[in-house]
Amino acid sequence: MKIILLALSLIASSALASVIPNEAHIYVEGSSEFSIYPDQIKTSIFLASVNHDAEIAKADVDQRSLKLFEALKEINVESGDITATPLQINPAFEYQDGKKIDTGTKVSRNVDIRLKNLKKYPQLNDLLVKAGITSKVSSVVEVLNERELKKKALKLALKDARSKAETLAELQNKTIKDVHSISEFDTRDDNSYTLRPDQNIYGQSYAAAEQRRRVPPPSPVFEIGEMRVTAKVYVVYTIK
Repeated sequence: MKIILLALSLIASSALASVIPNEAHIYVEGSSEFSIYPDQIKTSIFLASVNHDAEIAKADVDQRSLKLFEALKEINVESGDITATPLQINPAFEYQDGKKIDTGTKVSRNVDIRLKNLKKYPQLNDLLVKAGITSKVSSVVEVLNERELKKKALKLALKDARSKAETLAELQNKTIKDVHSISEFDTRDDNSYTLRPDQNIYGQSYAAAEQRRRVPPPSPVFEIGEMRVTAKVYVVYTIK
């Protein structure tokens, strides 16, 4: 055990030494954050029916699927933005007093809807209610250029790090000489095995992963909020 701990210590020390120089330096954290609005919203609907007669369960799911597709035509959702999985047919069970009870056959399918016009999102929720879609529904906002947004956030974080380093150096009558290392990880964290890059895009979205047993609130509740793009970098500058 002591040998293993020593080896891990040496690895961590070596990793730290590669990013922290022996000469005079400044170690800073740069961060960035800005607002964006999502490009589209993906709504996933789970349709399921259980019956001792598999044909009845299938007919129920087919009928609700048809109602859903007809409702989507009302808000001009293109067929290419609707994805439906094949029907899944499985035995259905439930437990009563610790005993496994056969409840028939479960027929189900998932339907994914991509809305590129976010203004139609409240209409979509209203249509789901009118069409009697009471299955599990969840929605998540998405951006199409995620890679470029993260790249922009990193650039801004690096700019922030440079500004901080220059300010700190100036306070000590020093100037920045060179960049020794740049990392997305906090290299002074002793626990090197829990390091994670810190870049995120997050925002407000409506998610209802639970069964809808009541009529959802009015449309204003479903307004789409802005998202935030964030990034952090850790930079070591040598100084003179």
